[in-house]
Amino acid sequence: MTAHIVRDTQRFVAQVFCMKTTWFFGLILALYIVSFFTMKRWTTLPYGGDAWGYYAHLPSALLYSDIGTYDSTIAATRKYDPNMADPKADLYGLRKTPVGKFIIKYPIGVPLLEVPFFYIAHARALASGGEYAADGFSRPYMMWAGLGAIFYAVLGLLLLWRILARYFPRSTVLALVLITAFATNLYYFSVYNNVMSHPFLFFLHAALIWTTIRFWEKPGGWRAAAVGAAAGFIAITRTQEVIAAIIPLVWGLTNWASVRERARFIGANWKWAAVAVLAFSVVLFPQILYWKTVGGSWLYFSYQGETFDFRHPHIKGGFTDFRNGWLIYTPVMAPALIGLWRLRHSVPAAWWAFWAFFPLHVYITYSWWCWTYINGFGSRPMVETYALLALPLGAFWQWGIERYWKKALNWAALLFFIWLNIFQTWQLREGILWTESANRAYYLGVFGTLHPDRNSLIAYDSGERQPNSSRLTPVRELLHLDFEDSTAANLTTTPVFAGRYALSPADEFNANAELRCDTLGLQPGDWLRLSVRAFVPGADKIWNRDALANLTVEFVDPEGHAVKLRGIRITSKIGNPGNSIWDTGATDQWGEAVFFVKVPTRYRADGKIKVYIWNPQRQKLIVDDLRVSHWRK
Repeated sequence: MTAHIVRDTQRFVAQVFCMKTTWFFGLILALYIVSFFTMKRWTTLPYGGDAWGYYAHLPSALLYSDIGTYDSTIAATRKYDPNMADPKADLYGLRKTPVGKFIIKYPIGVPLLEVPFFYIAHARALASGGEYAADGFSRPYMMWAGLGAIFYAVLGLLLLWRILARYFPRSTVLALVLITAFATNLYYFSVYNNVMSHPFLFFLHAALIWTTIRFWEKPGGWRAAAVGAAAGFIAITRTQEVIAAIIPLVWGLTNWASVRERARFIGANWKWAAVAVLAFSVVLFPQILYWKTVGGSWLYFSYQGETFDFRHPHIKGGFTDFRNGWLIYTPVMAPALIGLWRLRHSVPAAWWAFWAFFPLHVYITYSWWCWTYINGFGSRPMVETYALLALPLGAFWQWGIERYWKKALNWAALLFFIWLNIFQTWQLREGILWTESANRAYYLGVFGTLHPDRNSLIAYDSGERQPNSSRLTPVRELLHLDFEDSTAANLTTTPVFAGRYALSPADEFNANAELRCDTLGLQPGDWLRLSVRAFVPGADKIWNRDALANLTVEFVDPEGHAVKLRGIRITSKIGNPGNSIWDTGATDQWGEAVFFVKVPTRYRADGKIKVYIWNPQRQKLIVDDLRVSHWRK
């Protein structure tokens, strides 16, 4: 009787635990889905860029059978986005191969995982009675592609829970899953920019670690096959991630004696190793078949014109640059790195696996030519490492947790980082924050703000925070160009801001002026105020902010080397009441572009200061009344 009572009690406790876990992940799924529909990026996301490249495999293979040409797939996309860049000419689209066909450079892992959701969408379109076209790109397809990414992200979080539950108490596991789900950029790539490889890779890495743990606990053929299949899917989702296959080989090793024992085990159980390799190969085969079919080779590098530079990796920038630096935009992962000193104590089985995989992953990731990885929120390729990094993060969380102050600090930090991550995701959606081209001054200028001000807009352009001008005193004017010399080139008489003439800066460098520093009385720490009036005719309005002319100042040493260079886009300061970095300015009205530049500490009195309007894209505008003045605290 007692034994039955004990068993029933254990079963009841297990059911309660499972039910609570189910509700917990149901809540995460619900919050992800609510965020997904609230942010509404899914309606147009797969119509261009990386997202189109991954997704286009599906309609091409399952609807149009145009692999190698993609003409029908491109035509179907253009029904919804007539202005889409030509994928056959765009960096993020197709590449022509030596056999005369076109190849999608992105691997096929993501579309393979998305197949069930594509067919759900296809069934919905067919059942809509003509409301939605069954063409692979109408609204149901876009929605279910995004929901598929959420499904795999949450499934990865569930696997992460199971991994962590083997090493940490329930409260710590709960905190670590919450951190991963809501305080990292996994959230951004799952609910907003989510038809890319990263949420899928997070799931696959979690699956690889989970199947690895299960295999070494109780080796067997099916478990070996699961390990091989997980590694294979990782390889066909992001090719360089094939290095993750090293994790199962070294998981659980703690010393050199265990290495020798592992080698003996594999030698004695080579059939299981063969099963894992076979599963890996079976999963890999569709990718190499695709390469052979459209590229003419079983192994084909589809990223033509894009390379790794292994001699000059940008690891420091990849971690801390304000252009998508990993720890800048996912600071909650800094404690994971700190927790490495406790990992060997908390999770000894992961110690060698971490050091075998993570440094190599970082080295390869930041050796890529575009190490900032644009198109994202923080460093995209680090998302897939969170299943592994959760272990040292857990070690950090557990350290000193018995102390009340440490426990309180942990939970306070968790809440702050969750708020920060979700808030900055919202800022990205609103166009307030744009991480791929940010800088320190701009990041600090918009930190925590709902409404950017003019200073943050200037900081985005110049990379320098603006001073409080009320605390500065004007010393004297150093330069005034009124463009009233009728013999100068590129002058116009209409419209003008003042006088008879204004300048139409049709060259790349315009209004060039040089100031000799020995005549200016400047000191390091002083400020220059630069301003210019500008006008854009309505017919010459442009929408590309990167094509705008800049008011530029350059501090030059006696040898001609630039000591400091700053500039701002001119016409984006005309109008633009919301101070948006995306606004290229109002037309048919005069406005003033003005900014301050601090005199650098390396300022040389025997150097020069160059002031000019830089217009490399030959924007059509008119400028007048260019001024430079000296200000001091």
